[in-house]
Amino acid sequence: MQPFILFDQTHIITLVVTYGVIVLAILWIRSQSEQIVTQAKISVGVLLLTHAVMQIFNAFSYQLAWQEAIPLHMCDFSKIAIGLYLLGYGERFFHCAFFWGTIPASMALITPGLVFAYPHPEYVNFYYGHGLILLGVGITVFCLNKRPYFKDFLYVVRITLLLTLIVYILNLILGPDANFWYLKDKPEGDTIMNIFPDAPLHIFALIPAAIFAFFLTYLPFLIKDKST
Repeated sequence: MQPFILFDQTHIITLVVTYGVIVLAILWIRSQSEQIVTQAKISVGVLLLTHAVMQIFNAFSYQLAWQEAIPLHMCDFSKIAIGLYLLGYGERFFHCAFFWGTIPASMALITPGLVFAYPHPEYVNFYYGHGLILLGVGITVFCLNKRPYFKDFLYVVRITLLLTLIVYILNLILGPDANFWYLKDKPEGDTIMNIFPDAPLHIFALIPAAIFAFFLTYLPFLIKDKST
């Protein structure tokens, strides 16, 4: 298997294909009847939750640390949340998935912490799973015409701060191979976190950076509200 190289030809093609499929799928679903939109919503919801469950088997298949079988990464949270929302659960699941998934999943696609490139199964699964998150959020926003408001931004910031403490404690309990939300150490590879201080001080940059990312996700709606 070829090693993963950031922004080489394979990586760029993967990004173009992933985002291209997401955009085309959303445009197609948006142009269909209400019945087909509902069927698409349910189908993507099932795929998201199925992928979250399959993570247990994938972690052992790819010989990852056993802790990776536990869906505690922020993208795992957003995957489960948007899957539940698409299957008919409350709007709070959408709000959490919107802020947890949009920029974090995009950053994961752009700067993934992968060892091997395509066609390694982990590479394919990684882009499939994170692409599903963006597809689920995109269907909700552009096909179901749902959107967050500023109060929802504040709600997700509060619950994220609470979960940060919980996830940090779980990292300590689960052992040295647990680094969910990258709270114990910075991820391997080239990411925006390379400019953060070394662990554990990186957490003091990580938290405000995450909140800022949430705000950037909400910014288009804020601009739209201010202009009307």
